[in-house]
Amino acid sequence: MMSYGQTILKADEVMEGIPVMVDEIQVEATFPDGTKLVTVHNPIQ
Repeated sequence: MMSYGQTILKADEVMEGIPVMVDEIQVEATFPDGTKLVTVHNPIQ
């Protein structure tokens, strides 16, 4: 899931300078065994 998170946004799809500012995002996701906090490092490639 974390590797998939790195494929959603590309650097040319966001404003200039944003990829450098956002080094990680956190998403609370619901799974069959409960909720988990998922951290995606370098989310904008």
